[in-house]
Amino acid sequence: LAVGRISRDPSLDLGHRLDYVILQEECETPRALVRFTGFGKLSSAFIGPLNPGFCEVATHLGENWNKAIFSWMCINYKLDSTIHHNAFARTLPSPTQVLFKIMKYFKWAHVGIIASSEDIWMYTAKELATALRNHGLPVGIVTSLHKGEKGIEDTWNKIKEVNNIKIILLCMHSVLIGGQEQAALLTKALEMGLADGRYIFVPYDTLLYSLPYQNNSFSVFDNDSKLQEAYDAVLTITLESGERTFYDAFRDAKESGEIIRDLEATQVSPLFGTIYDAIYFMAMAMDSARRKGVRASGANIAEHTKNFSFPGFSHWIETDSCGKGLNNYVILDTDGHGNQLFPTHLLDMSSGSVLSLGQAIHFPNEVPAKPDSSCWFDPDVLCTEG
Repeated sequence: LAVGRISRDPSLDLGHRLDYVILQEECETPRALVRFTGFGKLSSAFIGPLNPGFCEVATHLGENWNKAIFSWMCINYKLDSTIHHNAFARTLPSPTQVLFKIMKYFKWAHVGIIASSEDIWMYTAKELATALRNHGLPVGIVTSLHKGEKGIEDTWNKIKEVNNIKIILLCMHSVLIGGQEQAALLTKALEMGLADGRYIFVPYDTLLYSLPYQNNSFSVFDNDSKLQEAYDAVLTITLESGERTFYDAFRDAKESGEIIRDLEATQVSPLFGTIYDAIYFMAMAMDSARRKGVRASGANIAEHTKNFSFPGFSHWIETDSCGKGLNNYVILDTDGHGNQLFPTHLLDMSSGSVLSLGQAIHFPNEVPAKPDSSCWFDPDVLCTEG
């Protein structure tokens, strides 16, 4: 869809005909990296990789091949330095930066991370922990989910042993788009009395796409009062959509005949929109480099991602003068009943400020998690005594 629209877009002058090949990424990180080393001759630029575990090495390879890498999944904090990695570009704001700004606003510093046992999520959790620690935040535990009810119980028992944790990041598929593991994990937390408001649970994967929440009910909560109650302790952070949600944009593309697959919008992961935007983002960079009369090398394309403003799949895409994404995010909450999510706060990435939208967060037992000392968020102050 993206490549077709780019080829018909009269505002773009790429100097090349754009085509794509889908490169299969192995699930296990070492094998994925070995596979990636063979991709050098197959593409002129890369959208990916999807596994943060080998992002840095893939970026070094890209530089060596003189091919740009555009990614939304990479969270290695070293990649934020364009001096060291000039062929790498983020197509979304750094998820770590988004989390840091929101945690700073609420003064929740002490973090625990639970990952699904899949390789991609375990490496996501490790890289996320490293990036948050690089910001000076105390990450008390990083653990993966063991199989079965007993395994989930063991995971929660490990979390309970760590003092002061306020926010627990869940690196796995969101229950809102079919993540069964997250459903089991949250339900068990409720049964063990851990969804009482002492922890704030934050799904990680919703940071990577625009979850449609306006006028949308989530059937996963229907006939499951336990999950409804457990989700009261969850805050969902997602990309703010524009006038149209992802589902609206998908239906429009289907009605216009651009998407011919017989799929309903609700059967498609909103990550579709993120991938579409990443391809368009790359085309905009190629166009920008060409207009400035620059040769289309990897570093040049990655360099020309500044001051963008163009319509993405379901929302506007913008970058600042350094090439950093300015997409806004919303914090969504439930009331512990029903099957809908409501926006409570907006993260304005251009100013870095969190704004209340007038609807208070509904905490379990109506008691918010106790704030941590603000010293954790001050780079010039050393926190002592907890």
